[in-house]
Amino acid sequence: MADKKKNSSITPVELMEVCARRQPQKNMMDNIPFCQQCHNKFGFKVFVFLLVLCLDAADLVSDWLLFRDVWSAKEGLVYGPPEDAVKYSLMAFSILGTLTFIFEISNLWWEIFRRNPWMDVDLLSAIVVWIEDVPQIAINVVIVACREEAISYFQLVKASLIIVGAVIRIIVTLVRYCSKSARKDLECAKVNTESRRHVVYRVFIMLGLFVTLGGAITIFLFTQSERNPDGSLNFKVPHRIVEGEFDDQKYFTNVSIYFSHSYFDYEANPSAGSKNLIRLIKLNDIKSTNNDKSVHIEYDGTYKFQILVDGQKECYAISKSTTQVTRETPCSALINPQQFAFTFHFIKPSVPSLIFGDITYALKTGTSTNCETPTFKVVDNLATLMNDPYSALLRYYRTKPGVTEDNHISKTSTTLQFYHASDLIDIADVWKTGFAYCKSSGSPAPHKGDNLNVKCL
Repeated sequence: MADKKKNSSITPVELMEVCARRQPQKNMMDNIPFCQQCHNKFGFKVFVFLLVLCLDAADLVSDWLLFRDVWSAKEGLVYGPPEDAVKYSLMAFSILGTLTFIFEISNLWWEIFRRNPWMDVDLLSAIVVWIEDVPQIAINVVIVACREEAISYFQLVKASLIIVGAVIRIIVTLVRYCSKSARKDLECAKVNTESRRHVVYRVFIMLGLFVTLGGAITIFLFTQSERNPDGSLNFKVPHRIVEGEFDDQKYFTNVSIYFSHSYFDYEANPSAGSKNLIRLIKLNDIKSTNNDKSVHIEYDGTYKFQILVDGQKECYAISKSTTQVTRETPCSALINPQQFAFTFHFIKPSVPSLIFGDITYALKTGTSTNCETPTFKVVDNLATLMNDPYSALLRYYRTKPGVTEDNHISKTSTTLQFYHASDLIDIADVWKTGFAYCKSSGSPAPHKGDNLNVKCL
């Protein structure tokens, strides 16, 4: 109490005299508030050094593991690699983090064992926090906000450790800043430039650490909860120790592969909205089997066509004059038929490169005796299709509520008609990913596959 009264009643002149020269800062070991009799023992110094080394190394390893996951991501169903700006920023700050880690640990060695660090500890900490920790956590938040996490107890622990690590760093830093020498700097900040500079360093360090803690809490929320359309949160409950399960049906329910070709257009100059689309096969039907799926469309010059999938055939006839589509039962014979022969192959998920896997395809056209790779382009969006009338469209869509999926052609209570864009939800609107509903980075259509066997009828 006497010291407090003395400090509170000290005059400006006396303060100038007391703070005229900043006292040398105590060694990190001397600022540890407990086990003071162990501060100079070699074994205790080694323990403290290894503890700090392990914490910083764990943080560095987690940064590089995230970089590996991001860099290895491939374009597949729903997910693909992040934008190049995110990837290269993450790489740059991971490299920078490695360099600062090496320098910081070397500086720590000289401080603990030689009591002569290369650089002022407060200045170095401020630099590391703001050029490495804060950018890393910010990039991490951006990536995790758009990712799908397979919730498991391992993932829960992993996300929790990010918060625990941030809290430990704040507590350790607060303990250091409550030391006698740190309090002295605060008292002398108004009259001593060096003390004021160190107070500024510490303010920036604490601000950076709290930003890091906020980012860690945000990452925890993103990985352990999902946002409902109304904005409310649902926390995921782990069911497994390590390998969690992805909620893939929110992405794949009622999603199919659709096909469009000029043969099926009965308008002379169709618009994008009136382009006729045929539903080939559901994504879940491809994903649920270990075998490749074959889809055949046979057609002739009389505007009749037949679709064959898994032995199930649907036959239709188009009236060019009335624009009506009728289903034929039984199927009539086609005259000199030609065909589109598809083979679809499901590539199984491989975390983290392909979270939901991917679908590849091969296509051949022609007759039963002359079935070859087509010369026209296969595009994945209507705008490109409209610019090149000789191309064909292959793309994922989801049917809107109330639109049936019983047939390859849309069926109402009274008529049959081709699918149109107005009947479907574009896959870019279906595959909004992560807590932030980010734009999908996955492929909007199957990729062209290599060495797939296509059997023509």
